[in-house]
Amino acid sequence: MKTLLATIALVHATVHTGTGPALEDATVVIEGDHVEAVGANVTPPANATVIDGRGRQVTPGLFAVASRVGEVDAEAESSSVEGTLPESADPVRAALRVADTYNPASFTIPIARGGGITEALVTPSGGLVSGQAALVELGAQGGIRKPSAALVVSIPAPPSGEDSPSPAGGRSAAFLRLRQAFADTKLYRASHGSYLGNRLRPLSLSAADLEVLERALSRELLLLVEVDRAAEIRGVVSLARELELRIALVGAAEAWELAPELARAKIPVVIDPLRALPESFSSLHNRPDAARILQEAGVPLVIAELSSPHFAHRLRWAAGNAVAEGLSHDAAVAAVTRAPAELFGEPNTGVIRPGAVANLVLWNGDPLEVTSWAQRMWIRGAEVSLETRQDLLTRRYRHVP
Repeated sequence: MKTLLATIALVHATVHTGTGPALEDATVVIEGDHVEAVGANVTPPANATVIDGRGRQVTPGLFAVASRVGEVDAEAESSSVEGTLPESADPVRAALRVADTYNPASFTIPIARGGGITEALVTPSGGLVSGQAALVELGAQGGIRKPSAALVVSIPAPPSGEDSPSPAGGRSAAFLRLRQAFADTKLYRASHGSYLGNRLRPLSLSAADLEVLERALSRELLLLVEVDRAAEIRGVVSLARELELRIALVGAAEAWELAPELARAKIPVVIDPLRALPESFSSLHNRPDAARILQEAGVPLVIAELSSPHFAHRLRWAAGNAVAEGLSHDAAVAAVTRAPAELFGEPNTGVIRPGAVANLVLWNGDPLEVTSWAQRMWIRGAEVSLETRQDLLTRRYRHVP
């Protein structure tokens, strides 16, 4: 039986709609699972539960991209890590789906909610073609909205172990294998019958992998490419143009160098402003104001927190860092709400407007400031607890001598 949701009115708040400047002294009315009204002159319905937002701010729920929430609980304990395959596995594992092992009971999810995150694109890791990312909603019951929302590629493929150096020619090998994979996919697409009848030359991949890559070739599936160095970004853009792929770049430390070209091609870039310094030979030209440069050039910009799922709550701080380096506040809010939702085909989330999904967060101050925090959250109109395991432990041991 469907639970009846209360009508809620958040009044006298500063409201960030995700689509433009903030509305001052505004009201948001939540009716069931959607936003019924928003504006400075909106009168709360007579049956609404009224919440005074004076001195507080409302945003759409934040959207975490390229996250590992729900897939990793303890990185040092291999039995709690999913969404990957052993190092010995084929580096092309397009058929792998994060959705098959996503755990809505993971204690990384309340941490993410505590940072204002209501949706996430949960990505696999490892290999060259890591597998299919899942779009999830972080409600109390958990929910996979799209089990196959993007196909993740990493160039170069990560080294085999934490202390293993990347091999010489690793980037070249990645492009070689990727081209071979798509060449086999084209052959498979044109010769299904011959393949099934064993009348085709041996292909480098399984039919399950080829089926997924065929979806990327047909532009049904977005290719989410983890790449940093400008040289490889050029190679990825060239390959995408040649094969007519839909792509978005993740990490993209040196993407700012190619901002005009990326803007012309309308290629979205997902960056983490907390990773603002060179970390390797692939990111020597990283810089703190990269988000501003990309946005001013017209590149579709998404901001992410790309470290550990235990730090997912820092997403809003990443956006705040971008503001400190010149990105406008409105653009930063949009880059963690509306922009990622649109990128993954969810235009009715990440915004506050009549008819939009009621994924909302009430903050005690500016959500991009480290001294503010989320006070209340609604996902599809249902209020969700912001309590974490860390909160429970703090209360339990606070007064222990």
